[in-house]
Amino acid sequence: MRCSVRSLILLLSTYSMQGMAQSDSLMLSMDEHYVMGDAGEDPSPELHAYDHMNKALGADSVRLCGGVPCSGWVQDLYPDGVLKHRGHYQEGYLTLYRNYYSTGTLEREFRQVDAIRSLMRTYHPNGTLRSEARYVDGAIVSYQDNYVNGKLRYAEERDRKEGFFTRMDLFTAAGEPVSLFQLVDRKQLEFELKEYHPGGVLKTSGRARYDRSRMDTQRMGVWQHYGLDGAVVREDHYQDGKLASVK
Repeated sequence: MRCSVRSLILLLSTYSMQGMAQSDSLMLSMDEHYVMGDAGEDPSPELHAYDHMNKALGADSVRLCGGVPCSGWVQDLYPDGVLKHRGHYQEGYLTLYRNYYSTGTLEREFRQVDAIRSLMRTYHPNGTLRSEARYVDGAIVSYQDNYVNGKLRYAEERDRKEGFFTRMDLFTAAGEPVSLFQLVDRKQLEFELKEYHPGGVLKTSGRARYDRSRMDTQRMGVWQHYGLDGAVVREDHYQDGKLASVK
């Protein structure tokens, strides 16, 4: 699949609405095309609906059994008798469960690691890992998803106390980086962003700093732009988050 970088901005900020925002201006902006792999189909609403009873992730729907909140193990079947869901409920909320495709293949599994940590994994219909999300006190702290062939497509990590992103990386079907965004100085809350031309040649690199008071990330210092031959073709100088000069 070929994809414009402008549309990749949406991929990189898929989960940004769940925590403190970091400016989309840091993401890719030039129109280049990358060969992206098959990310798979979205989970069916029928299977996704069970997450609404997962209190550990902030859900508030209660499942009833015989008019009272479910307690213990409960399972649901497809019309042909294939297992669709098996979960352990406490006061109507899920604490541990597995969902299955109509073929019998595992679609997702959730478990609580301890009192505050939990883990969710989802799978493609072919059985390869689709995504893995780790939560602390109901807030996501790390997430990654893979192409249907199992190769890493996107990965993100967040600061556990403040929720800002410390990593946002996107890769092509061939495993080449499209954009890498990582925390490099925790004390100063400085990040480094690297963008790449199709084929994996470095296109742009620079740093940004997270502003707690504004809950935003702004570019800083010198940002260098590279041609396909690796030579620097332009330098952007930023001051107070704004472009001050171009060389």
